[in-house]
Amino acid sequence: MGESEGLWRKFPKTLAEFEAAFPDDEACRRFLIEVRWGGAPRCEQCGCAEVWELSNGRFECSACGYQTSVTAGTPLQGTRKPLRLWFRAIWEMVARKNGISAKDLQRLMGFGSYRTAWVWLHKLRRCMVRPARERLDGTIQIDDAYVGGLDQRPGRPNGNKAVILVATEAGGRVRLEHAPNLTGATIHEFAQRNLAEGTRVTSDGYRSYSAKSLAGRPHSAHVQKHKRHLPEDPLQQAHFAVSLVKRWLIGTHHGAVREKHLQAYLDEFEFRYNRRKTNGTGRLVARVLQILVNSPHTTESALYQSVPARRFR
Repeated sequence: MGESEGLWRKFPKTLAEFEAAFPDDEACRRFLIEVRWGGAPRCEQCGCAEVWELSNGRFECSACGYQTSVTAGTPLQGTRKPLRLWFRAIWEMVARKNGISAKDLQRLMGFGSYRTAWVWLHKLRRCMVRPARERLDGTIQIDDAYVGGLDQRPGRPNGNKAVILVATEAGGRVRLEHAPNLTGATIHEFAQRNLAEGTRVTSDGYRSYSAKSLAGRPHSAHVQKHKRHLPEDPLQQAHFAVSLVKRWLIGTHHGAVREKHLQAYLDEFEFRYNRRKTNGTGRLVARVLQILVNSPHTTESALYQSVPARRFR
């Protein structure tokens, strides 16, 4: 991935250091070259390491003549905004403990439209899931929750609310997914994607949590009889994560989250939660930049596509 341990150790830790390290576009560009190619650009088409740097900032392969740039094939492809502006937006988004809304980003960055800020944030949210990340391991708590909608009837399914599946690792990471339903097949797919083989799973007594849906993983079911967040709550970590994500959706984004974009917001929350013990804001910003230059290009129209929209309240 072109990274070096020393590069990340020297990454700015404060906003003042960040602005000093990236005063212009060229500094940002050189940093991305270091992250993407280890400081030695190569042809993305044939892999040749003999490339020429052109006056427009592109690199031309001496073997096949193919031209590329450090942002080609990444979420920054085709941007007309300065790289320094993108770097600052990443800092504003990641450095804040509770993130930032598109409206606040628009105000801080001086964007002419809310849409620009919204698109930028959603492109960056797609850079908050590390490719080929390890599945949760050890002792796992798995649960479900509902967000949004206006129907407050109890039980499953819950009217027009959206379903979230959550799995938490003992004292560690969390996985959150927007699920279409709570059938055994859906839970089976969620478990296979997010839980390592042989993990020990604790769930509530809902019938869809079974040996079959959990692919034979050791399973302990507890019918919920006590108030949540008490020491005897067998799903306390899962309940805590759900409580935090609901509070975050309301507090930072004022509930203005549409169902077709819910997973992107869950990815951002997951990124923050799983790195809550990271020492230093700069390390979080560096991680997003690292994933960004290795993430595929996403068009603006693709960000708007998905299931029919529903506003969360």
